[in-house]
Parts: sequence; structure tokens; C-alpha cells
Amino acid sequence: MASDDALEVYLGDKHVGRLHDAQPLRLEYAPEWLEHPEAVSLSPSLPLSQQVHVGDAVLAYFENLLPEGDLRHHLELRHHTTTVFGLLKAIGGDTASGFTLLPPGVTPAPPHYRPISWEALADHLRHRERGPLLSQQGEEARISLAGAQDKLLVMVQADGSPAIPEGSAPSSHVLKPNIRGLGGIWATAINETFCMQLAAELGLEVAEASYQPDTRACLVRRYDRMPDEQGRLQRLHQLDFCQLADTPSLIKYESDGGPGLVRCRELLQQVGTPAKDLQRLIAWFFFNLLIGNNDSHAKNLSILYTEAGPRLAPFYDLMSTTLYSGLSRRFAFRIAGEDRPGSIERSHLESLARSMQFQPRYFLRQGLGLAERIPAAIDSTLVALAPQAHQGAEQTLLERLQNRLLSNCRKLPERWSKR
Repeated sequence: MASDDALEVYLGDKHVGRLHDAQPLRLEYAPEWLEHPEAVSLSPSLPLSQQVHVGDAVLAYFENLLPEGDLRHHLELRHHTTTVFGLLKAIGGDTASGFTLLPPGVTPAPPHYRPISWEALADHLRHRERGPLLSQQGEEARISLAGAQDKLLVMVQADGSPAIPEGSAPSSHVLKPNIRGLGGIWATAINETFCMQLAAELGLEVAEASYQPDTRACLVRRYDRMPDEQGRLQRLHQLDFCQLADTPSLIKYESDGGPGLVRCRELLQQVGTPAKDLQRLIAWFFFNLLIGNNDSHAKNLSILYTEAGPRLAPFYDLMSTTLYSGLSRRFAFRIAGEDRPGSIERSHLESLARSMQFQPRYFLRQGLGLAERIPAAIDSTLVALAPQAHQGAEQTLLERLQNRLLSNCRKLPERWSKR
């Protein structure tokens, strides 16, 4: 019998189990789920061989579904709760997961969407109070997405117009407006769109990103939502690397004890991804160094569970953070003990390669080759994106970004090549 101090876990319309509001959190798989031929576990640390799970692995999985930083603080104030369970109960409808969380007695309902125009969304963004974008969901918002940045979850319909998912209806896209409220941080939406499109131009396999001109925001298609034969969105299961490593989001940085690059490789091997994904991990690392994305922590990597098996998910949250003087100058990972990008030398990279069980020459060749290809890819990306940068700040951002990246592609490989 369900109680008010529990949340029901579903995969589609199938009852997976129950999350109990206990200290510590307790997950109980439903007997019918354990017997289901297509049953999967929430994470490798929560295997189906055990019906009840308690402790750090449960906390790590569910805590990483929540927003972080100021956004979480806003939710705590709004819903008068500071516990992981309380926040999930308030907003846990459509998370970065294949699973949904519903209150006791509530079963998955057909998805419902409220049509809206891009102009109305733009007006909302212009006139909203400073703070997270939750008001469009109404007072009983049940939509969340992990991460520290403000986001809107939307459904982009067949005609290209947006709609707001209601209840636990799945979203197809994430709309990411400019970060606000941080001094010296500006035009982040065009920054992220450019970096994502640049990565795509280089063949890095990233989430599809475009610049939404009405809202002046980065619009990212969710790779963990796929239409079925009837066109209805189905949720795909994914786990970020903090969930895989049983690490809370508060320690996502290696300097705080979060997963480092060696651990990231181990996690890929543990879940059984193909060798191609190890190469993609190397490309992701070097790309972040070259664009100056110092916020490229382990939570920005995920495993996507596909019909072909577990795969390193398309990359996301790519942005040049070094353009902004107020953000960290140190890289999210330590490279043989060094986390200052301009001080990383060949010896550091060779040591990292050996630690990750790669041949140093092969490892370095990936980075140097990427640096050679980026200048031409910048030109192609700008041709497509620059016409959408109608505001002066956006044009200035793209010019500075181009100059910074070209400089990085000259200077960093010089250090990487010297013996």
C-alpha cells in the first residue's frame, strides 16, 4: 500500500518501484518489475538482484536528477523543503532520465501540452523577475532538469511552434536563455550555440543545438527523448557520470573529489561501451581545452542506454567559459596534477594518457589533429550562425570567441608538442 511519504517510479506506463522518504533514502523495486522480461535497473549500483536499496547509491542517483546552485535554492524556498525527497516530490516530473517520479496514487497519464508562441516565451523571458524559470509551469510545477543553469523545457511541435509540457509530459527540447545575475557574464546563449555547432562541424557527436531568434536563447534537442511510430515521445534511460560513480552533484569537480578523467575511462569500460566511445572521450577532453571550457566536469558526460547497448551520450553544455573574467581560470580536471590550461605541457598529457591506458603518441595526435581542424570549422560555423546574431553584444561575443579559439589553437599545441 502506497503512503504519502513515497514517490512511485515509472518507466513509461510500467511501475518500476517506490522511493521512500526515509533517512537514508530507500528504493524498493516492485515485484512485477523484477519479473518483467525487459526490466532494467536505475543504475549499475542499484541492481535488480536486490529488491531494496538503501544508502549512498540511492542518494547519488536521485540527487543528481535535481537542479543545482541558485536554482535549487530557489526551489527550496518556493517549496519549503531542503531534502532530496521533498524537492523531487515538488518537481520530479520530467527529469534527465528515462524514469518518472509520481505522487502516490497517480499513474502516468497521456501527455498534455499547452501551446504557446516563441514571441510569448520571449516576452516571458524579458519581463520575468530575476530568478529561475519555473513560473510558466504554474504553482504546481513538476518539471525539472539537472544542472546549475536556468532552463525551460519545451515541446517543439511539427510546425516548429513551442508548447509547454504539463504534468509529467516529456519535453523534446531545452531552451537555455542567457545566464543572468552573474557579473561579467553575457551573451552565453550565442556562446553555447556556437560551441555546440562547432563541435558538430568537427564530427564530435553532440546534441543538436540552434539559436532561437525570438527568445535569443540556445535551443537544444534532447537526445534522451525519441518519437515512437505514432510520433509520441518516448524516454530513453541515461546516467551522468556522477550517478555512475555514486557521487553527489556537489562534488562533481575532481578538485572536490569527483570523478577524474581516469575514473571516467573506467566507468566507460565498466558499462561496456565500444572502443569508439573511448576515442570520443579523448576528443571531448581536447575540445574543451581548446575552446576554453573550464566547466567540463564529469556531470557533463552521460551514458545513454540504447537498443544497441550503452553508449557515451552526445555531448552537451559546451561553452567557452574563459571569455568571462569572473569564472574559474582552472580546468575542471587535473592533468597529471596540473589544472591551469596554459601550463599543461606534453609531459602532463603523456602522463595522463598512460594513466588512462592510451598510447601517449595516439593520445597527443587526437588533440593536435583537432587543433588543426578547428580554424576551418570556425569559419563554417560562423557562416551559418553569424546572421542570427542581430544584437551588438552577440556579434562582439562571436568576434571575441573566434579570436580566443584561434589563439588557443596556435598556443596550446605549441606547448603540447615541446619535449
